Amino acid sequence: VFNEEEVESFVNRVEKEVDSPEFVCELKMDGLGVNLTYKNGLLVSAATRGDGVVGEDITNNFKTIKYVPIRLNEPIDLEVRGEIYMTKKSFEKANEKRKENGEELFQNPRNAAAGSARQLDSKIAAERKLDTYLYHVPNTNLDTQYETLEQLKRLGLPTNPFAKKVHNFKEIKEFIEEWTEKRPTLPYEIDGIVIKLNSIAGQR
Repeated sequence: VFNEEEVESFVNRVEKEVDSPEFVCELKMDGLGVNLTYKNGLLVSAATRGDGVVGEDITNNFKTIKYVPIRLNEPIDLEVRGEIYMTKKSFEKANEKRKENGEELFQNPRNAAAGSARQLDSKIAAERKLDTYLYHVPNTNLDTQYETLEQLKRLGLPTNPFAKKVHNFKEIKEFIEEWTEKRPTLPYEIDGIVIKLNSIAGQR
């Protein structure tokens, strides 16, 4: 949606279907979607979203991201989704290097992240210092999105610290206004805000 009225009509629609709904507002990272699979707590694959059914295997490159555990804090099976991104600083450094080598410059951090994640040589991916935030567990057995984010943190997975639980359109609007103002201060690019119903049963 692109304006306040559309956000408000979404909230009104949800309020008709769900009693006293809560929402979770999250920054929408501008990067490349990734799907991780952990078996018994161990990272076994990282894949791009691709066409929604088949993606590319980027496991070796993904393992170069410093903050992502190869082993979770608990030995569980988990499928989790998120976004690979590149900070503005890493983007500038990557382009400086490309300029020195007489290579075509990356147009923006999103393209740089996507290109780096798909590199055939994981040493190059490692040099470019990719980052990730994770935010969605498709088969969660938890009741809410906010609990899901808390679980990911407990397991040692990186989540965006600015996600916030809110209760109505007024609070959603305040979150949007706050991050519209603070957006230039972020060390990475965002391309909006995601507003989710907190209740997983309500989402379904």
